[in-house]
Amino acid sequence: MRLKGITVLGFNDKSETHIETQFPSNICEFLGITSEILKGLVNVHMDKKMEPHFAEVLLNIDVNVASFYSGFSFRHYVGKPNFAICVFLSQEDVSNTELEGRLRRIAHELLPKREALNFDDILGQYYDMLKKDEISTYWEEIIEGETSVVEVNKTEGEKQIKGINEAVDKSEKRNQEVGGEYLLMGNEYDEIKSKNRELEDLLEEKKSKIRELTRKYTEVVSENAEYVEEIQSLKDEISEQYIKLEKWSQQMADLNQNNAKLIDDLKILNQKLYERDEFIKEKEKNIEIISNKLTGVEELELEAEKVLQEKEDMKNINIGLSSELEKSENTQKRMLSEIDKLKNQNSVHIDSLTTLKLDVKNLKSEVKTKENEKEIFKDQILDFKKEIKILRRERDHYRKIVKEKNLL
Repeated sequence: MRLKGITVLGFNDKSETHIETQFPSNICEFLGITSEILKGLVNVHMDKKMEPHFAEVLLNIDVNVASFYSGFSFRHYVGKPNFAICVFLSQEDVSNTELEGRLRRIAHELLPKREALNFDDILGQYYDMLKKDEISTYWEEIIEGETSVVEVNKTEGEKQIKGINEAVDKSEKRNQEVGGEYLLMGNEYDEIKSKNRELEDLLEEKKSKIRELTRKYTEVVSENAEYVEEIQSLKDEISEQYIKLEKWSQQMADLNQNNAKLIDDLKILNQKLYERDEFIKEKEKNIEIISNKLTGVEELELEAEKVLQEKEDMKNINIGLSSELEKSENTQKRMLSEIDKLKNQNSVHIDSLTTLKLDVKNLKSEVKTKENEKEIFKDQILDFKKEIKILRRERDHYRKIVKEKNLL
């Protein structure tokens, strides 16, 4: 059996778990073990009767965890209530009764020292002893705060079988000593021993089925959690797309408003150009009328001077108007260019809106599919729980037969 690491888990009043300590110090981070992944193990422990018990769960494709829960009540526990001693194994490793007994020994001796300053170092020492098989098993539990102890029910069948085997061995020795006087009794013991082996094989088969179903149940729970996270991620993505759609819609509205404003400014400039052209034409007509009306040299000179001055003024005004006209034409060209750009941007945003609407529709369809798959996995979990319950009933039934027939 290849051990990867060991950790001590603590539980609060809401049955939520946290890592008290671990050895090596970063083994959970190295194996990718988080509180979310440990939920499967927590559910297995919480489904029990909250008494001290042992469980084995496949956390992911690489890590198998064997865990001993010390018990919930202060009246029935091992070491200290509401803790779990967990060891991380390889996927192909299968725990055994010896490992459970050793984890019980660690809980019995280590948990009362939780407040010690060198608690982490003590955990490392127990881990080294566990790897070297230097820890003996411990099968006792504290009940109601008394100093008396009781044997663990879970290994009752194994201990009874062990006792029968020892009795058979003693019987065989006595038979050898008296020279075959008890040969018939030895044959009966052999028959009982054979039946016990059959029952032991049957119990081991049921335990194997329970472990396999527990592993499948854990995998389904883990996959269900992954689908829930994926659905939540899709929902968040849809929300982000809606936010982007709203922003782009607002940008479109701003661009349309800016475009309308530019068109109005262009109309005003064209109107000013038309008014100035009409003003120049009117002045030229006035000059012509005045020239025709001039009589006499003095009047002509005076009028000529006035006309020349007005003409000079008109030239200056014309130059100014020409400059403004040129600026207006440049502004008009720039406005037309911006209008073309806005039209192109408007077309691009319309295509983006269409694409976003299609993406939102596809995401909604995918969310619906994931929710259907979630319901299917829930049904599978219920089926696995029912099958585990049936196997446990069969195990109890065979134990009852052994007890009623007095085979042990």
